[in-house]
Amino acid sequence: MQGLEGIRVVELVGHIAGAYCCKLLAGFGAEVLRVETQRGATRSDEERAWLDTGKRDWQANGSAAADPQLRELLDGADIVVDGWPPAALEARGIDVAGLAERVIVCRISPFGQDGPHRDWQAEDITLYAMSGLMHCTGDGTREPLNAGVRITQLSAGFNAYIACLMALLRRARDGGGDCIDLSMQESAIENGEIAITEYLAIGKLARRSGDNHPMVPWRTYPCADGEAAIVGGPIRHWLRAAEMFGEPELLEGRLADMGGRMQNREQLEALIKPWLATQPKRELFHRGQQAGLAWSYLASIAEAIADPQFAARGFFVELEDARLGRVRMPGAPFRGSALRWRTEPAPASAAAAGFTGDRSPRQVASTSAPPLAGLRVLDLTHDWAGPHCARVLADYGAEVIKIEYPQRLDGMRGGMPARVNEHPRLWQLHRNKRSLTLDLRDDAHRQVFSALVRQADVVVENSRPGVMAKLGYDYAALRKLKSDIILVSMSAFGSDGPYAQYAGYGGTLEAICGIQDLTAYSADGRRFRVREMDVTNGMAGACAVMTALWHRAHNGDGQWIDLAESETAAWLMGEQLIAAARAPGSVAPRGNRHAQFAPQGCYRCSGDDRWLVLSVRSDTEWSKLAARIGGAALDPAYAGVEGRRAAHDAIDDLINNWTAGQDAETLVQALQHDGLAAGRVYNAADIAVDPHLQARDWLQQVDGGRRLPGLPFHFARGGGRVRHSGPDLGEANATFFTPLGLALPDISPSKLRTAYELRP
Repeated sequence: MQGLEGIRVVELVGHIAGAYCCKLLAGFGAEVLRVETQRGATRSDEERAWLDTGKRDWQANGSAAADPQLRELLDGADIVVDGWPPAALEARGIDVAGLAERVIVCRISPFGQDGPHRDWQAEDITLYAMSGLMHCTGDGTREPLNAGVRITQLSAGFNAYIACLMALLRRARDGGGDCIDLSMQESAIENGEIAITEYLAIGKLARRSGDNHPMVPWRTYPCADGEAAIVGGPIRHWLRAAEMFGEPELLEGRLADMGGRMQNREQLEALIKPWLATQPKRELFHRGQQAGLAWSYLASIAEAIADPQFAARGFFVELEDARLGRVRMPGAPFRGSALRWRTEPAPASAAAAGFTGDRSPRQVASTSAPPLAGLRVLDLTHDWAGPHCARVLADYGAEVIKIEYPQRLDGMRGGMPARVNEHPRLWQLHRNKRSLTLDLRDDAHRQVFSALVRQADVVVENSRPGVMAKLGYDYAALRKLKSDIILVSMSAFGSDGPYAQYAGYGGTLEAICGIQDLTAYSADGRRFRVREMDVTNGMAGACAVMTALWHRAHNGDGQWIDLAESETAAWLMGEQLIAAARAPGSVAPRGNRHAQFAPQGCYRCSGDDRWLVLSVRSDTEWSKLAARIGGAALDPAYAGVEGRRAAHDAIDDLINNWTAGQDAETLVQALQHDGLAAGRVYNAADIAVDPHLQARDWLQQVDGGRRLPGLPFHFARGGGRVRHSGPDLGEANATFFTPLGLALPDISPSKLRTAYELRP
């Protein structure tokens, strides 16, 4: 048995989030039956080919509405992924609470199963806007920009997969099912967790900046044949790399450290841009990496498909699709030494039978310990993606010990040795964890770490390939200490291939994998970043941990997971990669518009940077909107979607003229009352006071009133909780050094070295 073989899943087809969750379940071996609804028919052939690999279709006597047969199907499942609207199952007579006593029911909806927005309509742009992400995407001098990939629904799919496997592990312990409530809005807010936390703590309000990152340099710049992603990190390598610019000022004075560069952005960019403009982007990529910096380049989606690293690692697979013929698509999002990824094509139109084979009786749970209770995780990660992965595990009951190297502290602790415990981003990314400081070059410290490994279940690290081996703790060495240990390695490009030793951050990986090529106001416009590949890669890391834990629970085997963050990022645009491979040049940014609906856009309202997003999905919805606008909106030429598509610019002008001067929230309430997918572009301050999030008790208070973002999903049986914010440096040192009779490490400020090299 490998992966999820033997697990039975029913997918109640609705939003893309559920399809993504079930694609992962099917890919790692589960038997997935799709129960189609009319909503699913709006998907393109490329979307269906991508989302439904490895699944089967199911119908009851020609109709998914045959309730007795549907109840029987659901009762025979291990997992039900419910993408239908809230209360739709209950309306068909399904006792969800009773079902969830033995079956895991994961309910995915735009705004959750309760709260004042429960029944609101939403599309991708609505969720991106109301999660606070759209407010920070695009050009600060114009309207916010929608992401070119469905980052909110894809994040929900990752989180749903994590939640389902957590529930499976708990059911394996006590026999009980569960009901999971996953709000796509709340799940998406995870991507902006740092911006939300900093607002809650210090009132800092992030805004669109045209991709000007707080650190400098840290963005794409024009070069001889396009744009290159030029970053000043890892910060400790900047001075070595800066020599190539031929500008002595970069190596001295106020530009010699990150603090000075941040304060003198214009001066620094004036010095680096002339040389960059003369260099080809691929040469810059390799030169920067060879100098130790995580540079990359802005790749088109066609260039990403042809990338030699993807080719060397066999990232793409080919299969025969019933509708499209031969298609090329990404394979596994990560690979494990004991996992197998299935690449069966999406189902044809013929309906399949239900599950076969007897099921062993299942009992009602008698306990409700957290799903990851008793699990010990050693977190050797830094920056954002790896820490987010481990943070999710800590939130749901795992004991996560953050291993910190005092001579190169995690950047999330900031740049001042005397203030390493005072940064909001640390409080969020490392909440519920413990902190242990170790120098693995020291024999005494190695003794502590080896003792921890012997009692651990999982080790997560995100160094370059080979670093763990140099320290003497690669997978082979870890297995000698604990035979069933799980090691998850989250490197930028994976353990092999021509880029294996190259570094990466969210922004540079987003550029080189092709995602950034999809986000622009127009097909020929400047490309912008979305928010945030670091977090989605962290979610993928948690998916990897949970998959390996389930495999170990049934086979007794640990394993090594090789996760390339460039691959998990590219995995988010599977349908676009399929389309681009079949018809080069066919995939281009759409700005705030939709491939099928019209109109869809972002429209200015009264107030500073206040915007309404709106999707009109049918002629009936248009008639309701036109009646509110009046005047030219009632033109019969706009009655059909083809006419509206042809006149999209004119209709956008009509809507902008109508919304200008009106309150965005008032408009949203009225349009949602009409059944339209309307939303407001939230910023962090809006999220902090949103009445729907408040009604769902989303914000968490810890440590005497400190507020932190809430959880991405909730179990009816409980087990997810924010117990405390990120730990003080070395707070657990005595716990692990003293029993071994070893002296505690000296972590006084004078002994610490920060990652930022900021001047006090």
